[in-house]
Amino acid sequence: MYLRLENFRVNALRLPYAAEVADQHLHAVVAEFLGVPRAAVPDYRIAGRSVDARRGAPELIYTLYLEVDDRAGSGAVGHGAVLSEEEFRSGAALAHPDFPDGARLRHPVVVGAGPAGLMAAWYLARCGCAPLILERGREVEERSRDIAAFLNSHVLDETSNFLYGAGGAGTFSDGKLYTRIHDLRTDFVLGTLIRAGAPAEIAYVKRPHLGSDLLKTIVRNLQNMIENAGGVFRYGCQVGTLWTEQGRCAGVKTVSGEKIAAPAVIFAHGLGGRDLTMSLLKQLDFQIKGFQIGCRVEHDQEWVDFRQYRTSPRPGALGAAEYHLAMKARSEVAGSGVATFCMCPGGEIVPATAWTGQLSSNGMSLRARAGRFANAAVITTVPAETFSAPEAAYDFLAGLEKGCFAAGGGDYGFPAQSIESFIRRRTELTRRAASPATGVRPAAVYALLPEVVARRFADAFRYFEHLMNGFRHGNVIGIESCVSSPVRFVRRADSMLSNIAGVGVAGEGAGYAGGIVSAAVDGWKAAETLLKTI
Repeated sequence: MYLRLENFRVNALRLPYAAEVADQHLHAVVAEFLGVPRAAVPDYRIAGRSVDARRGAPELIYTLYLEVDDRAGSGAVGHGAVLSEEEFRSGAALAHPDFPDGARLRHPVVVGAGPAGLMAAWYLARCGCAPLILERGREVEERSRDIAAFLNSHVLDETSNFLYGAGGAGTFSDGKLYTRIHDLRTDFVLGTLIRAGAPAEIAYVKRPHLGSDLLKTIVRNLQNMIENAGGVFRYGCQVGTLWTEQGRCAGVKTVSGEKIAAPAVIFAHGLGGRDLTMSLLKQLDFQIKGFQIGCRVEHDQEWVDFRQYRTSPRPGALGAAEYHLAMKARSEVAGSGVATFCMCPGGEIVPATAWTGQLSSNGMSLRARAGRFANAAVITTVPAETFSAPEAAYDFLAGLEKGCFAAGGGDYGFPAQSIESFIRRRTELTRRAASPATGVRPAAVYALLPEVVARRFADAFRYFEHLMNGFRHGNVIGIESCVSSPVRFVRRADSMLSNIAGVGVAGEGAGYAGGIVSAAVDGWKAAETLLKTI
């Protein structure tokens, strides 16, 4: 007999297993709940898992598909709905999409090897298109060594860093897979990641993450999968502009002057590709849009665990706690609210920059999320009407980054102050312990931000203190400027292609995504559309 059991709650304090293996040891607690012997539940599959710590002891909440012995199961039917065997088995793996024959489209170019570019390339390769993927950075292993050298020497390599290289910026930002989009392709993306080595739990956990250590292997495996399907990667190849002939895509031109012919191109160059974006603005239709800026806040992970789970130490069956806080807009200005974003429990703040003399923060966690600190971006929106041209918006971002670099000491250390001193407009850093490998330096972070943003953040920090007592005891660190794009390339209403035939734009750099999964789905969709229209 097969049952579906929803809202199955397990007291995390009573589950004697570590978080990474707890899901594998539910037979006994399920059998106890159903009132049947342990042997009567030979198999189960998890369809959903979340944590509820709003009241009482923290609980793990599961949706389960159960295989139950027929004799014992008849008495357990009242605890769940009867399912057919087909329903029990069908969800064991995420759906595989149909890959149409794309033989008519040979050797399209994908610019960028971040989430959008990799998924676009995977789709095209599986369809038999033999795509060429051009990435200005380096392969994941070499990139990892370059970043380690940067953190040690504080000398930036502008060709290989936290923004450029295999996997894009997402490789070194925890690999958070939470998304608000509702698209069937989300399952395709997650299924592809699982086949590339991601843990199966990303298909059912409410807020899944991969960890930057595991991501290195996943990115390498994705590249191998694409190459085995006919794709070709060229690293260290910086695209400078689109190449057109008679108003149609002819390929791309590199900054070195090389022309690479292609029947179609998908630009998925990410937020770090500002120079390429500026070049494409001369050829593709675009709109100026609102974009987010902010800073990072950091606390001890132990404090976050206690505030969220209300018990200490953290139950072994639960992972490092996280939070999402938001303050609604207190004016009629659209987007003037403040929210936390991209939280990294047990993580560290990293210098996510590709430009010498400029500095932007980002957060990174390893798979175990076992670090001492927790950090999160605090962001607000700069309205579209603030700037009359994209150049002004990018100059504004560069100015923020140069100010952050200088205030941090000019060596990629971060300016930092206590949240309390930010609120009170003082320059104090009472707690010097912090996560950035490049260090922190006391500075007036509030003075680096536009005045209206600094006021919003001060109000938000007071409000967050009301929501989480003790929030004000954390630190404000750095400026977060690579959150979203100030421009969005216009796509035709009937497709995801630009105004130039054969040219697709996808992901965060194109202004259409806000995270790993949404960018990956956007790249997948762009490849689908391209194949249908060629």
